[in-house]
Amino acid sequence: MDQCANALLAFPPQDDSLNTNETYNEAALVHVQQLGLFIKDRSKELVGFSTSLLNILDPAIHSLSYLAVLHQLVVPHLATSVPQAFVLEKLVTFLMKFDGRQCRYAGSMLLDILNAVGSRTLLPPSVAVETLSSALLKLDPSATMFTHLHHTLVVLAYTTDVMNPALPVIDSDIVYFPGMANQETGQYLCDLKLPPYAYISRSTGLADNVTSSMVLEYDFLCGMIYCTKRDWEKARVAFGRVVTYPVKEAGCSKIMVDAYKKWALVSLLSTGSFANASPFITTSTHKIFNTLGNHYTALAATFASDDVEKLLVEASQHAHIWQEDGNASLVEEVLATYQKWRVLSLRDIYTKLSIAEIRKATKSGETGQALPTDEDVEALIQTMIIGGMLNGVIEKNDDGTKFLTFLPSVVYQPEAEFDEECARIMERLKGVGAVIAATNQRLGTSKDYIKWSIRESRRDKSGEAHDAVPEFESHIDDEDLMGGVMATG
Repeated sequence: MDQCANALLAFPPQDDSLNTNETYNEAALVHVQQLGLFIKDRSKELVGFSTSLLNILDPAIHSLSYLAVLHQLVVPHLATSVPQAFVLEKLVTFLMKFDGRQCRYAGSMLLDILNAVGSRTLLPPSVAVETLSSALLKLDPSATMFTHLHHTLVVLAYTTDVMNPALPVIDSDIVYFPGMANQETGQYLCDLKLPPYAYISRSTGLADNVTSSMVLEYDFLCGMIYCTKRDWEKARVAFGRVVTYPVKEAGCSKIMVDAYKKWALVSLLSTGSFANASPFITTSTHKIFNTLGNHYTALAATFASDDVEKLLVEASQHAHIWQEDGNASLVEEVLATYQKWRVLSLRDIYTKLSIAEIRKATKSGETGQALPTDEDVEALIQTMIIGGMLNGVIEKNDDGTKFLTFLPSVVYQPEAEFDEECARIMERLKGVGAVIAATNQRLGTSKDYIKWSIRESRRDKSGEAHDAVPEFESHIDDEDLMGGVMATG
């Protein structure tokens, strides 16, 4: 027992000898190698003394050693010689407290544990989602690296209706994918300045294969989660990522068509209109969307007009389609918000308008009629103001007439608040700058981009007119810019 404990407590040392990346890396590699030999030769001792060892070890300090013991108790199945409740308690404690820097050296041991948590066989959904989300953020605080565990997390969160703990992960913008071209690895895994792709990869054992279907389903389910949370703007962005996903050979998968239909509806809820175009959608894919989603684009076009009768006809005539597509509730939301967007459209004409005039000028998208009383209109406007949808104020004249004043969209801040906002923006720009630099480096060394650049430079000299984006897309080879993460229909 003492010999086991001493070996497991050896890293990190209690002194400050690991004060550089080089010394930390060397010591971590040695410890991992010793753990591997220890597990190979004395695994029975680890299991036999596991209760005492896990009580001695601190998961936040001795993360690698703690993980080695846990791995013996959890993978490939829960050990029967140790109380299950004890093992699961220690598992949760580890996932919430482990040192992300140290566990960059954990490799497949950590991945096995996280896969087991995501399998739904160990922990209740509420705990599994929270611990998996916490673990992903500890490994990658920026949350910009996509892994198969992101897909596991979002499926688990959505299907079990435990969504809030997953939001810190899915709210972050994905920038990197495992296996992307020209991803450099760092000299030392422990270097805290490394981008996540430098230590989360198949070669380090911290990432598994990622397929295009995983990425598409991840973004689709993110959109569904945001719909459940009624965060229409984030839902619009998430479905938009599915719709604009790179495709080959005029391909378009079913999930992209499903996302397009929801994208149209949540766009109406988020912005009051639907721009049925994107420079990132190929012409052939756009034709498929228009054909299979024509009823949705027709509904969106009518939504932007004052013809409420036509809107109701569009909604009722194709009710069976909304139902079959699983979008009936979203269409109901669209009809319910119609009048709010008609009220907002009045600000393009008026700066001030009486409540009675607003009642005459707008109609409900649910009944097709004006609201029964001015009080109902006032209540509608108040909900818009409170919800942040409308920047305005309801005032009363001396004669008792109430009117809505539309306020400027630009809010003037005190100098101190403005300075703080500028500082926050500068911090975000620094992060974006690093992403742009990495993207430019990958793109600039891509053989497809180099071929395209040479071809375009020749065409520029000849004065030949061309459309740059389609020309580039049409010459993408199998080794694409996304490192194989490409939908083929």
